[in-house]
Amino acid sequence: MSDSLFEKYGGVPFITDLVRDFYKQVMKRPNLRRYFEDVPVDKLITHQINYVSTAMGRPVAGYHGRNIRQVHHGLGVTNASFALMMDLFDDALARAGVTEEDIPKINSILRSRHDDVVSG
Repeated sequence: MSDSLFEKYGGVPFITDLVRDFYKQVMKRPNLRRYFEDVPVDKLITHQINYVSTAMGRPVAGYHGRNIRQVHHGLGVTNASFALMMDLFDDALARAGVTEEDIPKINSILRSRHDDVVSG
């Protein structure tokens, strides 16, 4: 048995496809796309691959991102936008073949960052 969800699902190649699919869905929605207007999408995707890899059990040394609260400060991310992003991520996980049992495990880590991302 694998030691982590990161290993179980195939590591960086799997997460790369997952994150790319997720952001395709995000960018189709103007109310979410607006948060990324000044962000190079390729850089964002690379950052998120590292972040999701860590959330799925890759050793912390694999994540070298900035402080999440600082990155999202001043963006005005709403509860509704955060919830929609998480729903889209759930959908991307399901499309990628993540089991119904594992989706909440992954998302509990990501959802725990709500207060660092949402402004009000």
